[in-house]
Amino acid sequence: MSSDRALDRRAFLASAAAVVATPALARAADGWSWLNTPDTWAWKDEALACEAKAGTDFWRRTAGGPLIDNGHFWFRRQSGDFEMTATLAGDYAADADQTGLMLRLAPDLWMKTGVERLGGHLHSATVFTRDWSDGSSLVIPTAPSVRVKLRRSGQTLFCAHAVGEGAFVDTRLGHLPMPQAVDLGVMAASPAGKGFAARISNITIKSL
Repeated sequence: MSSDRALDRRAFLASAAAVVATPALARAADGWSWLNTPDTWAWKDEALACEAKAGTDFWRRTAGGPLIDNGHFWFRRQSGDFEMTATLAGDYAADADQTGLMLRLAPDLWMKTGVERLGGHLHSATVFTRDWSDGSSLVIPTAPSVRVKLRRSGQTLFCAHAVGEGAFVDTRLGHLPMPQAVDLGVMAASPAGKGFAARISNITIKSL
């Protein structure tokens, strides 16, 4: 993780309460469930629209941060190897406003990959968490939407992004100790801002 990103994280996390936000589960349609349901959300025309609430995130410890586990995660159970893709769009306004794909096993064992606003620019950003969160990011051109891809092969996860209709670019390779079945889905969070509107469409999960 770059020093600038670490400082960004430290600045807005330092003021957060150093407690674990307790997740709350709720049922969603068609076999999907919410972890930390947004106040406003809808599944319509094969797209998820939701309002990411202020002060939400998934992050643990690194850069002086507290334990934060109150981001919005819409997910289903997925077994075995897979490839997941989605198109991300949002009214990103504040640093760390983010949308993405997420794979989760426990509050201290998960990963997310997607789009995050940092320093006034959009980034392709990925976090792997094994008790402590790490983070990597790459500035990307501003575009109405960004496609993201996550592929599982055994215990290895491959991340990629594509701006607009461009080709996918590999962004991260990582390892998580995973059982056969995991929680897999999409996420949105607004750690430092006032919240924002997110739209996630073209969600596909293909077993490999």
